[in-house]
Amino acid sequence: MRFRLVCANAVTVSQASAASDFLSLEFQEDQPFTPEAARRLSPAAPFHSSLIGVSGKGDKWSMWGIVHTGADWLAPTWGGRRKRQESLQLPVVHVLGAGRIGVYAGPDLVASLEHGMIEATTTDVFMSLWLSRLFRGQRLRDEAEHGSRANSDLVRIVSQHMIRRAIFLIRQAGHGGLLLFADTDLLDLASDHAACPLKLKYIFRDNEARCRYRTLLERLFQALARHGDGAVDVQRFVEAETPDVVGVEQSIFELSRLVSGLAAVDGAVVVNKRFELLGFGAEVSGELPYPDVVHQALDVEAERRAPELANSVGTRHRAAYRFVTAHPEGLAVVISSDGIVRFVANIGGTIVFWDQFVNY
Repeated sequence: MRFRLVCANAVTVSQASAASDFLSLEFQEDQPFTPEAARRLSPAAPFHSSLIGVSGKGDKWSMWGIVHTGADWLAPTWGGRRKRQESLQLPVVHVLGAGRIGVYAGPDLVASLEHGMIEATTTDVFMSLWLSRLFRGQRLRDEAEHGSRANSDLVRIVSQHMIRRAIFLIRQAGHGGLLLFADTDLLDLASDHAACPLKLKYIFRDNEARCRYRTLLERLFQALARHGDGAVDVQRFVEAETPDVVGVEQSIFELSRLVSGLAAVDGAVVVNKRFELLGFGAEVSGELPYPDVVHQALDVEAERRAPELANSVGTRHRAAYRFVTAHPEGLAVVISSDGIVRFVANIGGTIVFWDQFVNY
């Protein structure tokens, strides 16, 4: 059971959304706001596109209707770049599952309940410096390859959009998945099972289709360059709404959909740091060691950490631990079937994981 609540009466919501496309549908009679009543109503208010309207007098709360918002509010999370994100500037509660609740003031998180702990901050791994450093070498090579047409920040943002979207779609599908990112030199060893920690069941031929992301990136740079002078940067990307730019962006999103589909097969989807699809159905060798203890990052840069027994999790997570132990330059992203997203990396010889905060 998942749903969103807006905590305000119908008049306040209508006034707050008067200039938007939000649609407030009021019940003729208010319904009591109880766990059972919310459970029954939640299927009629899909999490991604609707809110349940609740209001209270003292300690008595009732449900007065449903507010249809559409899914634009999700764009920053799944990689959308629209300049204007619709959001009610009102108290909103996200109920994500048993013991998983987020409370917001408009789009801003006030506090969340996760793993029995109340937190006033979020962990968005994509905003971290360590992740940027992990891919920095490849981004600099891309910038040198494309010259002044694009900068490394733009490459980073576009690549993040694709991965955010893939994670979003895998979570939506409900089957979970494992994404592995590795340096090209390691993956060149894939044909030699003795030397490579990965055994790929399905390996793609090295051709344009496998390198589709690189082609789309080049097309995007060319499209952006046609709409202004100087360097192609993040600001131009965010503001460009021309058909050629939007068309390339949609093609990049379709790659995310492809990755999501590949993740439905047992094993990992393997991508190199140029975001070329190497293969899927990959198995991380069970003979590879991993430490007895791994560390959960308690902040985005892992300056605060908490130890955890490595064998307290499932096979996907242990495969991720093995992979980054054998390949310290790699990155593993585990999407559990229950929707939890975990990033795993080797930080100075210590296996560290981040539970990525997601508000959907």
